Amino acid sequence: MNRRTIYLVLLGGVTVSLALYSSVPGGPPANPPECKVAAKDEPKAAAKDEPNADAKKTVLANVRAYMEAFNRQDVAALLKLFDEKCELVETDGTKVRGLKELEEELKEAFEADPKARISVEVDSLTFVTPDVAIEMGKTTYYPDGKTLTAEAEYQATHVKKGKTWLMTHARGFNRKVLSGYDRLRELEWLVGDWVDEGPDALVETSYRWAANKAFLLQDFTIRVKGEKVLSGTQRIGWDPLSKQIKSWIFDTEGGYGESVWSSVDDSWIIKGKAVRPDGKLVTVTNEITQVAKDRMRFESVDRIVGEERRPNFTAFAVRKAPAPKK
Repeated sequence: MNRRTIYLVLLGGVTVSLALYSSVPGGPPANPPECKVAAKDEPKAAAKDEPNADAKKTVLANVRAYMEAFNRQDVAALLKLFDEKCELVETDGTKVRGLKELEEELKEAFEADPKARISVEVDSLTFVTPDVAIEMGKTTYYPDGKTLTAEAEYQATHVKKGKTWLMTHARGFNRKVLSGYDRLRELEWLVGDWVDEGPDALVETSYRWAANKAFLLQDFTIRVKGEKVLSGTQRIGWDPLSKQIKSWIFDTEGGYGESVWSSVDDSWIIKGKAVRPDGKLVTVTNEITQVAKDRMRFESVDRIVGEERRPNFTAFAVRKAPAPKK
């Protein structure tokens, strides 16, 4: 299950009466961590004899309950808003069937993104019958609670069973990436300071986010027998043209390079090409794997410098503890 898309289906699909609302005109809500929405058509304006007036008021309470439950990541409260045999279809075609599967997906998603927030804009709410409503709209997603990364359209079906309105079906489609962070956030575990120390050499690496988290920035320094021999920077980002994660590296000796990143199982495969200061072309395939919360493995193979093959190697780096506060 791709947790980016599970949010974009769930977070818009269950909101039965968001037809009564819209987000702030001209863009997503100004304060996404609170997921505030402004009234579009106040339910109190509906006449008592207007068809479905009571249903709109009831489902409006569901909307508020859902938003509050999601923002405090209350899985049990969220599940109460779905039918036992609900079905959700994600933007990539993946299906979630029933409350058990939904519970598992929600728990996994909240564990991965404990600060996630959403906003919802509903285009229409149509009552096919007094007990069935079809909702159409758009969801926007903030995985860290403040950075807008993606939006998707959705369609949801809500059915009144007894005295309770529940969501039975939801489908997400037309997903759009709005920020490189949407693609890069699976590399967020890299953020921090790392060190790899051998008998004679020391490699220090630091990762941090650029403004708006559009790029992940790396600084590195290599020391041999205590003397700095090389340092440089790398910028990792989402290339919207090739639709790949790419990185661009520059060192203090005038070398430069470009790499393409791919997620394979639990590792990242990085295929790179670089030019050394002497003009020799370098090609290499690197692989990084998070083997523990504060430990990573780095493997380098197929290392060609000019016309010479260099030996493969494996190294491990550990995260440096934060400096003590003064």
